[in-house]
Amino acid sequence: WEPGTVFNRHRHWGGEEIYVIDGTFQDEHGDYPKGSWLRNPHLSEHTPFSEEGCLIYVKTGHLPA
Repeated sequence: WEPGTVFNRHRHWGGEEIYVIDGTFQDEHGDYPKGSWLRNPHLSEHTPFSEEGCLIYVKTGHLPA
């Protein structure tokens, strides 16, 4: 993501996993620097953003409902 990117609030059907490859990924729950791994459960919601920019790997829809 480019510096200053803001994503709309959204819900994850089947959950979501995020691995931060570079930079810092953020949402209203915290800041996640390079090397962080997040696992958001089925129907979780958040509003992600990145002030400095980041490179992330995202997998969605694979966690149990």
